[in-house]
Amino acid sequence: MESGRSGSFTVVSVPDGYQRFMLRQLFEPWAADLVSRAGITPGQHVLDVASGPGPVARLAAAAAGPGGRVVASDISAAMLAAAAARPADQGWAPIEYLECPAAAIAADDDSFDVVLCQQGLQFFPDRAAAVAEMRRVAKPGGLVVAATWAAGYPLGLFGAMNETLPEAGVAEPFPRAFDSASYQIGDGELAGLFGAAGLRDVAVETAELVAAWPTAEDATATLLGTPFGPLVAALPDDEQWQVRERLAARLGASASGGDGVTVRTVSNVARGVKLAGDSALPPA
Repeated sequence: MESGRSGSFTVVSVPDGYQRFMLRQLFEPWAADLVSRAGITPGQHVLDVASGPGPVARLAAAAAGPGGRVVASDISAAMLAAAAARPADQGWAPIEYLECPAAAIAADDDSFDVVLCQQGLQFFPDRAAAVAEMRRVAKPGGLVVAATWAAGYPLGLFGAMNETLPEAGVAEPFPRAFDSASYQIGDGELAGLFGAAGLRDVAVETAELVAAWPTAEDATATLLGTPFGPLVAALPDDEQWQVRERLAARLGASASGGDGVTVRTVSNVARGVKLAGDSALPPA
């Protein structure tokens, strides 16, 4: 994601669509799940990798409180700007915004009590390097928790997009954009990445949440919050409507109807600990 996929998120219209049509409906519920699993306590220092518009960082800031510290990192300056523009609560930890790739996190060794990554790891060109970096910046005794869409399950909203857009003649904005398998990681592979990075007590759980949109129009507008959005927006109006009708049909609705849409989403969530006295990187 960090070259092709994340580069697509630098288009200003994409973060806007992401916030309007996917943040509350899909990514905030998953952020709440991830932060709950991390068990953040007041005063802790937390890093959110591939933060996007910041749903995980914001919930982490609320949990860490004013005595804590939260850093939201992302390769997309546009996403970070959208996140920074959202109001923050005085009772939260301050949130710092850091533009950098996941494979080269611009932070010192042993800096964070908790390192989080929601739905980013599967898109990084070097997954192993990214997990190694998460471990590097975790304090000894610190926790790393990452969620990815789970291999072996339907991809939900994004699977429907990946089937619909090629039919409409939309070009891939980056390699494997329509390959649903590239959006997912199996539990065994995820555990292997954590173990190979030198994290201990690794555990992977599979979790399910249902995302909901009040109307099919809202559900199909999620296209605007993806790298596909600018390509669809460039189509003639009638072709845009056809794309949204096809997507709505795959989601079990009609784009012209007023019924709500619900989509099953499934993630694998891995957690691992950087043991005290275990600061050195594992041997290659």
